Amino acid sequence: MNRRLLAAVAVLVMFGLAGCTTIFGADVGTPDDLSQAADYNFDTDRDAYIVVNRNNYTAVYDISAKVTGDNETIQLYRTDALSIERPLEVRALQFRYPNGTVVKYVDGEQTRVYPNGTTEPTDALAVDNTRERTIVELPAEEGQLAFTAPKNGKQLTIEPPVNGSYELALPPNTDTSIPLLSQVRPSNDDRTQVGDRVHLIWEQLDTSVLIVRWYLDRDIVLFGGLAIIATIVGAIGSVYYYRQIRRARQRREEEGFDIDYDDDREGPPPGMR
Repeated sequence: MNRRLLAAVAVLVMFGLAGCTTIFGADVGTPDDLSQAADYNFDTDRDAYIVVNRNNYTAVYDISAKVTGDNETIQLYRTDALSIERPLEVRALQFRYPNGTVVKYVDGEQTRVYPNGTTEPTDALAVDNTRERTIVELPAEEGQLAFTAPKNGKQLTIEPPVNGSYELALPPNTDTSIPLLSQVRPSNDDRTQVGDRVHLIWEQLDTSVLIVRWYLDRDIVLFGGLAIIATIVGAIGSVYYYRQIRRARQRREEEGFDIDYDDDREGPPPGMR
């Protein structure tokens, strides 16, 4: 029985190390996941346009500036807490040609949607993954790739698949202006306010990782309130200890223990006067 168990474990390990989609690798998403509806800003003039939402973020990349994969693919990945590369979990996948035609998943099937609204099936925009990367087969060498990916908390870490100009829209009512409460690495070149979102801009991003940590606007009020309370408590404590010191000094004077030793120090040592 033990030999059979060991043999089964060995088979699983061999499949896990083979680099295919297995229990050791993240799922690229079911056809239904890839078919999720999403609105993307394809009209951006940036090489990368990222919008951060509460539980996910959307990204639109100009594949002509890509740095991963060959001419026919692009590789997407993330790193875990141990800095190990993992496939990026993409959803609502779409590809837009320069002429406006879009290839996306509709009811689980790859579909080409022309600007006039007509559609036809296609085998382009296939998705696969290894234990480390999500590999997207691109329909063309020119165009924009868009997808939605999950996120957690108030920080986003991206391994940029393209170089060039980046624009990242923070979640509504958040900011990165106070370094103590936030982090932007590498530092952004510019910023602008669009509605209730702050947009961070990099004119030329050429790095292996982009990290943005933000805070809620209401966090400033909370932080400021805590700072005021701490200041008041510190002032009250200082006054309290100052009064205690004065009372102790008064008691010494009343009991005759307030002796001035300065005159003794100025004279000769005892026995030499």
